[in-house]
Amino acid sequence: MAIDRQALDKLREIIGGEAADLIELIDSFLEEGPLLAGRLAASQQAADVAGARRAAHSLKANARDMGATELAEICARLEAGCATGVVPGKADIDAVEQAFAAAAVELRSMFPAEGSS
Repeated sequence: MAIDRQALDKLREIIGGEAADLIELIDSFLEEGPLLAGRLAASQQAADVAGARRAAHSLKANARDMGATELAEICARLEAGCATGVVPGKADIDAVEQAFAAAAVELRSMFPAEGSS
């Protein structure tokens, strides 16, 4: 399971309980996630530790909010590595992309787009 349902329930409670608001946040995560993963990959290729750290940090925070625990854990590890000057490797980028993809599939199945029932 790529998504911690309790984390999503907590987020929904924090934002006031409205399903539409939660779906808007999920849509934002699904749009921004690939951009952040792309920044992480570009930073890895350029050996830009600071850029990789920022991208990993942002993606980690967003993943935690969405309950994407595996993705958040991977990003936390990468962020910590960057803090010590270690640039993520290609395998790290692949792990981020795979964890994001799994989270996205699960979120989309939990909250299908309107009209696609």
